[in-house]
Amino acid sequence: MSLRRLFCAGILLLGCKAMAQQDSLSTKYREDQFYVSFGLQLQQENINGFKQNGFSNNFQFGFVRDIPLNAKGRTAVGLGVGYAYNRLISNLYLDSEGENSSFSIKGNDENRQTYSSLVIPLSLRFRTSTPDRTDFWRFYGGLKYILNFAEYYKPFYGKSIQSDFIRKNNAAVILSMGYNTWNLFFEYDLKSIYKSDVKFSEDRHPHLQTIKLGLIFYIL
Repeated sequence: MSLRRLFCAGILLLGCKAMAQQDSLSTKYREDQFYVSFGLQLQQENINGFKQNGFSNNFQFGFVRDIPLNAKGRTAVGLGVGYAYNRLISNLYLDSEGENSSFSIKGNDENRQTYSSLVIPLSLRFRTSTPDRTDFWRFYGGLKYILNFAEYYKPFYGKSIQSDFIRKNNAAVILSMGYNTWNLFFEYDLKSIYKSDVKFSEDRHPHLQTIKLGLIFYIL
């Protein structure tokens, strides 16, 4: 079963269960339905000579439908949609000459890769909230489906060009925890961000997964 089908099946099963459970609740309130996050990206790779030069970062915002699973609202399912912007800086050099593009390592250059993503997060939510309390502990964990688009590559010397080497579909494990305003988040790609046909100049395939660490802010 493909990653996309597995994720969609999980959404349907959890969504149906959550909606059925919600109908029987005597008290209904929702929390944390809008979010904004800022994070650092760490690049986990198998590339000899690779260097993560500069500051690689990630920015996200979106809406999550909060579906309480009990009357107190302290356990819930969250299903949402959002936007993410990713910037990766490293010494990976894109050789776009000829029919097929390939990567190579080029000194200590700070080459930049950027791309946008449509994200669909699905999480199980635990918190110490009440209907009249806005400061509480939270722990959220789940999966995120990622649809990538608008890819660009900018060498250290040269102009930005549109590229086509980032995997269109991916998924990530997501965790967030904290108290009141300040919350930490963690996100880890389940697959390499590069397509399977992307090659190095040595005819090898680069494998790179990102780890995102940062702050996430929840509203309403």
